[in-house]
Amino acid sequence: MRRIAPPVRRMPRNRRQIIWSLLILLAAYALIWFQQHDTQHQIGQRPTTVLPDTSHYLGERFAGSPALHILLGVPRDASDDDDVIIERSQYVLSYNPTTRCANWIAWNQSAWWYGTAPRHRGPFLPDPLLPPQYPPVLHRDYTNSGFDRGHLVRSEERTRTPEDNLTTFYTTNIIPQYHALNAGPWLRLEEYVEHLCKEGSRELFIIAGPIYHDTSRTTIGRGVRVPAECFKIIVILPKGHGADAVTAQTPTIAVRMPNRPDISGSWEQFVTTISDIERATGYRFFTALPDSIARTLKARKTAALPVAF
Repeated sequence: MRRIAPPVRRMPRNRRQIIWSLLILLAAYALIWFQQHDTQHQIGQRPTTVLPDTSHYLGERFAGSPALHILLGVPRDASDDDDVIIERSQYVLSYNPTTRCANWIAWNQSAWWYGTAPRHRGPFLPDPLLPPQYPPVLHRDYTNSGFDRGHLVRSEERTRTPEDNLTTFYTTNIIPQYHALNAGPWLRLEEYVEHLCKEGSRELFIIAGPIYHDTSRTTIGRGVRVPAECFKIIVILPKGHGADAVTAQTPTIAVRMPNRPDISGSWEQFVTTISDIERATGYRFFTALPDSIARTLKARKTAALPVAF
């Protein structure tokens, strides 16, 4: 028996017209959105698609990722040959096998990083992430040298857990500092950082390291070079804000402190520009920021700020 197919029911003409009209409108809307989005990129703007979570600090949201500490970019100089990059959840650093000190250390700082973990007791330790071809600096390299084991990332800035605190006692995190610097203006600036974080709920991005002069090549221990100066750069943002929130008006602090046995006074007297530190170190900072914003921040000199700015 031959089957007869049922008659095909066609959609009413007016309904087809409505559907086609809707499809055309959707296509036009998509085209307009794409053109606007593309224009934003062409004029160098960074479209904001996700609002920052101001109820949580970045340290909590990044869940231990080292990427947090270099959101503003990895500092770069003319050659990567003397940059041994070490990444950990507490900070990121560039180690120099020639000076046997860090070129720089970058870290995020906020109230989230402060806790009740006790200060590490015992000697400073070789960095377990330092590649084995580089002999580590030992605690005894500083003994009786006349210099403190000067922290770059302060011990008190990593007290959430004992593990966090221990990482500040790796010898890749210290440089030879005269006690007058380490316990004087350098400490005063560290205390100001703590004030901004705990009292002002600020989100900070910090880079610190040594500055060497060609005329001074003093070493201690087994070739640990003594810096002529120490620098620190601080970018100050509201809680929960990262690189996308940095503008030409974002507050910054930059200091160059001489590493001298007779240094004294407040940290404010050593304020300089980030451009000045770039010239002294050979490193370029804020490599992840738009050039126009980076240039403005680097040229500006800023001293202490009120917490409620």
